[in-house]
Amino acid sequence: MWLLKLVSRLPMWMLYGIADFLFFVAYRVVGYRKKVVLGNLRNSFPEKADKELERIAKAFYKNLSNFAVEVLKSFTISSNEINKRIKFVNIELVDKYYESGQSLLVLATHQFNWEWALLAGCLQLPYPVDVIYQKLSSEKFDKLMFKTRSKFGGTPIKKGDALREIIRRSKQRRLIVINGDQTPPGRVKSDIYWAEFLNQDTAFYKGPGILPLKTGTPVLFLRITSPKRGYYEITFVPLGEPPYPKESTMILDSYIKETEKQIKEQPSYWLWSHKRWKRKRSNTKTNDLS
Repeated sequence: MWLLKLVSRLPMWMLYGIADFLFFVAYRVVGYRKKVVLGNLRNSFPEKADKELERIAKAFYKNLSNFAVEVLKSFTISSNEINKRIKFVNIELVDKYYESGQSLLVLATHQFNWEWALLAGCLQLPYPVDVIYQKLSSEKFDKLMFKTRSKFGGTPIKKGDALREIIRRSKQRRLIVINGDQTPPGRVKSDIYWAEFLNQDTAFYKGPGILPLKTGTPVLFLRITSPKRGYYEITFVPLGEPPYPKESTMILDSYIKETEKQIKEQPSYWLWSHKRWKRKRSNTKTNDLS
């Protein structure tokens, strides 16, 4: 860990040099999860020719390598540096909810660079920021990421404790961030919401749709785009406001639609190396949030 922290102190131009080397190894030499990446792309964009899919895959590996060194830089990055690289386009929308005394739920995706977006949110947004996270298998790296995500005042909350912690602090003004595009594990059955996503039957957690119904919280989508290497722009897109109809799936449906729209606009910035569609629907039970 000390070596990672030492390397993270290198200037960004040197780290992006390392990223170029990582890209060469991952894409040209090892072919890291290349079968998974190309399979996901073919199934998601059946209308695209193989040449176009190869172009997207190559750009993805470049962005994944950039992301790796950007996460590394997160361990020691300064507030000035992160503010220079992350721009919130319509922060006034968040200010409006804060001034009205309401908490906010923000649904994000694994679109690069969600880690820098969190750090910038802690610095630039008026709210205290809570982020729901999945504990990592490596205890040492999990502790390092916990410390990094909280370095500018953020509060990481383990996924299993999310609902209890959010309800417990429901009277406090907070901004809660959830990456809602993860694949539910095999043991989860009743907590799955099925939807058509990128031309495939896809499993989503019900949690991001249940939370606003239980807490009466407005919901925004965190849209991330990248105008150039190492710089990101964030736009908040409204997904819904209370009062919500009982057991409404509106939030999840809107989230899935916005996620798909974002991916189609900049497809090489989404995490295609993840086995997103490993879960298959085993029955035709009607979706609901009960």
